[in-house]
Amino acid sequence: MTDVNGNTEKGVENELKKLSDNFYKAGRQRLHTLILAIVSLTVSALSSSSPSRALNALTQFTSFVLLFYAFLHGLNVDTSLISILHDAVLLNLKRGVTVKALGSSNEQTSTPSRQPGSTLSNRLARLTRDPDLILRLFLASYIIEFIGLFNIIFNLITRVSGLSIQLQPLLSAFSMIVPISASILLGLSQWSVSTAVRGSLESSCTSAWLEMLKEVRVLLFATFMSILFIYVYSFYLIPMSLTPSTRASYILGDSFYFGSGLGLLASLAFLLMLLTLIRDFIHLVCSREQTQENKG
Repeated sequence: MTDVNGNTEKGVENELKKLSDNFYKAGRQRLHTLILAIVSLTVSALSSSSPSRALNALTQFTSFVLLFYAFLHGLNVDTSLISILHDAVLLNLKRGVTVKALGSSNEQTSTPSRQPGSTLSNRLARLTRDPDLILRLFLASYIIEFIGLFNIIFNLITRVSGLSIQLQPLLSAFSMIVPISASILLGLSQWSVSTAVRGSLESSCTSAWLEMLKEVRVLLFATFMSILFIYVYSFYLIPMSLTPSTRASYILGDSFYFGSGLGLLASLAFLLMLLTLIRDFIHLVCSREQTQENKG
């Protein structure tokens, strides 16, 4: 029986280590997609000043291919990360992780523990608790990708096709839809937190889990305020129309206006998914601990 328990514990440890490695691998892959998106945007912006329409068209198409690959690869990384965190939560629940264990998850992982695999469990708990760095990486990736997409579209319409674009209707729509959508997502994130701790009577339980949400909520607020700032103040600074003779910097400015808003919205949606995961984690662990206390 001891050998069976030991093998089971070792298998869980291996799974925890695998998930932890995959988490950092996903972060590195997201960094690669960000670099690729930056290269695509840079090539698109620099080539827009080319006097040759054929060269500009070829460059814009190449930039679009790079950007499309970066977007698809980044989307795959994002979905993989959510799955990794979900599996990490399940493994921690199977191991019987407690509030006390996660409360000390930011201790040095080199500290010896009597429980096999506790170091890896704490490591993954810390990743769920403090995902600040990788979330900022995802935020930058979404913004750059959407800015690059709009820059390519605007250049293809104006510089390559020789057409003009009236942006007033699009600007008006974006200035209303994007902030409203951001407000809805922010409200949903607050609902996720409130439903997680509702009915939890143990203060040590709720305080520990609210600590997990701190960094994510700060990033949520900063993202929301960035959307408001961009769409309130930038509205009067960008040109209302784009023509074949419009300077490349103005085209890039319009691309920043539209792309940053959509990128920030995508980031808010990803943060909401993460908060939903943490909400479920909070509910399950707190409920289990309170049930055990009531039985005791």
